[in-house]
Amino acid sequence: MNCLWCGKTTKEGIQLRELVSFTRVEPMVRCDSCSSKLVSLQNVPICRGCSRHWIEEELCSDCQKWKVEYPSYPFKHTALYQYNTFIKEWIEAYKYTGDYRLGELFKKEIQSFFFKQKKQVIPIPISDKSKQLRGFNQVEGLLEFAGVSYTAVLIHCGTGEKQSSKDRKMRMLSPQPFVVDKSLQMNIKGKHLILVDDIYTTGRTFFHAADCLMRNGAQSIETFSVSR
Repeated sequence: MNCLWCGKTTKEGIQLRELVSFTRVEPMVRCDSCSSKLVSLQNVPICRGCSRHWIEEELCSDCQKWKVEYPSYPFKHTALYQYNTFIKEWIEAYKYTGDYRLGELFKKEIQSFFFKQKKQVIPIPISDKSKQLRGFNQVEGLLEFAGVSYTAVLIHCGTGEKQSSKDRKMRMLSPQPFVVDKSLQMNIKGKHLILVDDIYTTGRTFFHAADCLMRNGAQSIETFSVSR
C-alpha cells in the first residue's frame, strides 16, 4: 500500500495483540518516514485536563483559566499528537483544501482509541457555509474512515467564520455557536458522551459544545482530538 501523504510504499506486520483479540484493525496508511514526523502524546508527560505536553502535576495554565469558568467540568481530554508542521500541513490539505481522502490518514489510531469506548460519540459540527465550501464535515470524515459510529446531535448556528482566522483573544470571546437538534435530544439525556474534533487549540470550541450538551441533559462529557 502507498502512503496516503507522500506516496511511498508502506510495509506493516500484524501485531500480537491483534491476533490475540481477533479484532480487525485496518492497516496503516502512512509510511514510517511520515509517521516519524508526528510527536505522540501517549507516552510523555501531559496535562491531565487537556493533553498538552506538560510536566507539572497540576492542571496547565489554560485549564486553570477554564476551571474558573467551568468549575464542575471534569477536564478529561485525549489528544493523539502534538500540533506541529506536519499536522498543520495535513489540516490545510484535508480541512481547508478539501482533500477528503486525507481523513483516512489517522484512521488506525482513531479506530484503536474508540474500539473499547462505551460512550456515545458526538462530532463537532461545522457551519453550513463551511460545509458548502468544503463539501464535508472533516470530523465526521475522520470517524467514518475509522468505522466509528456517531450521533450528529449538535447543529452549528454560528456565522461560519473560521476559527483559524481569529487570534486567541477573538477565539476566547466567540459566542456560543451550537444548539442541540431537538429531534435527537433524547439520545443524549442521561448519557455519557465523548466529543470529537480534529484539533484542540484554545479549547473554546469544545467548551461551547460541552456546555450545550450538559444543558440538554448529558450525564458526563469527555473530549478527543487528533492533535493538541
